[in-house]
Amino acid sequence: MGEAAGSAVPGGSGRTDGRTASSFAGRLEHALRGLLELSVGVLSDMEENVSPSHLRALQSLEHLGNAKVTVLGEALRVPPSTASRISDRLTAAGLITREVAPDNRRATLLELTPAGRSVLSDLAGARAQALQRVTEAMSPEERDALLLGAEGFARAYDSLADAEPPDPAR
Repeated sequence: MGEAAGSAVPGGSGRTDGRTASSFAGRLEHALRGLLELSVGVLSDMEENVSPSHLRALQSLEHLGNAKVTVLGEALRVPPSTASRISDRLTAAGLITREVAPDNRRATLLELTPAGRSVLSDLAGARAQALQRVTEAMSPEERDALLLGAEGFARAYDSLADAEPPDPAR
């Protein structure tokens, strides 16, 4: 990821890879790099069993509950044909079940299996262990500040998630 350029941030400018972090976004990106690397590392370890797109599908189904293929596609922002292929692969792996929807015989209803839930549980456990190792090396004040900022970021992100994507032509 590249470093963002912009106006100086009050309170100093840290060094990032030999360059001055001259913007809030640049400083934030640098500060979050470890968290992103931690997440990527946990996901990479999981990839031995399940691909990232399949993990996203499992996580979406966990959030949605039983869902039709079209609803999964919308959640993943992929066409129904792609969602159907993903669900075929997850069914073959024993991570979800597919059955005819009771309200529409042309629709397919998807549900996590115990094995699919186990994959998600393993992912959550690995992520929690990795985060605990890092946060134990922080002071209590740093942990409190990190949590407060992360919760604020999550609220802001969630509030923007339903907004229309920005028009690239503007």
